[in-house]
Amino acid sequence: MRAITIGVLVVTLALLWAGAGSSARHVVQAKNQEECSLGTLNGRYGGVWTGLIYPAAPPKEPQAIGKFVPYDGMEVSSWDGAGNFSASDVFTVGGTTGAPAEDKGTYTVNPNCTGTLKLTNGLTFDFLILQDGNEIRFAETDGYPTVVIEDRM
Repeated sequence: MRAITIGVLVVTLALLWAGAGSSARHVVQAKNQEECSLGTLNGRYGGVWTGLIYPAAPPKEPQAIGKFVPYDGMEVSSWDGAGNFSASDVFTVGGTTGAPAEDKGTYTVNPNCTGTLKLTNGLTFDFLILQDGNEIRFAETDGYPTVVIEDRM
């Protein structure tokens, strides 16, 4: 099963070597070997995520972390390589288990391995494809973010 990562995209891959009297910095480049297309995402992916959600319409000003509610879940998703997406989810919000959910939608992929997923329920996510299609990292971009911090599949 491949991996999906949902959340605030903050990825820094770096190795630091420090020696006596010298220091060197090596940054590992994260890139795909070729351009991406719809077919790059083809098959089943599994994932888990954790994060925080604001329990009302998003405020215009920053809020204290204590005003957010913990959120986590698991998902098995299918991508057909032609732009169609479906998933089965289970989740908890504030420790209360929600009913299992089914999601459907469509996705687009750009040659630079970024893309957009639009669910039929109105949620929209931008994503980044990594490891030649074996991992996906998401950020919700519909104006009502679940503020998911990290997702690992």
